[in-house]
Amino acid sequence: MKKFDKALRTITEKLAYGGMVAIVVCVAFVVSDVVQRSLGFGRINGIYEIVELVAACIMSLGIGYLTFVKGHVAVGLVIDRLSPRKQAAFDVINYAISLVLTVLLTWAMFERGSYYQDIGAHTAVLRVPIHLFVYVIAGSLVATCLVLVKDLTGSAIVFLKGKEVV
Repeated sequence: MKKFDKALRTITEKLAYGGMVAIVVCVAFVVSDVVQRSLGFGRINGIYEIVELVAACIMSLGIGYLTFVKGHVAVGLVIDRLSPRKQAAFDVINYAISLVLTVLLTWAMFERGSYYQDIGAHTAVLRVPIHLFVYVIAGSLVATCLVLVKDLTGSAIVFLKGKEVV
């Protein structure tokens, strides 16, 4: 389990770093467009398309790592006072619901990517294939699903055994 955790952390970190690079790319394009326009050289063609596609990557690439480090907002005022086994029961329910929704979303993204690939969908100005970005989003959701499976398994073990297994 430790090797799986380490591998999963590495994968989700690399995806998050990809999101960070995407932020820098997005900012660089926007700044260069603003500077170019302020100097009187006009706009960069397709800047809205680039920013839109890169923003989708920014949003999705960090989700797996955020889930891995449990960086999401949690309200534990009542649940933190319960026994570890009861806390694990709530976690099992929460992770199961999250996993089902994330699997459905992942499936839908792969279907959408396949659809865009089949019809040859691309952006209007730069003609960038859209399916590539949809597959990036779907891939990051696969990593999120793996993290949720890990967390669900760990919570289920705590619930069944009454203590965490190392």
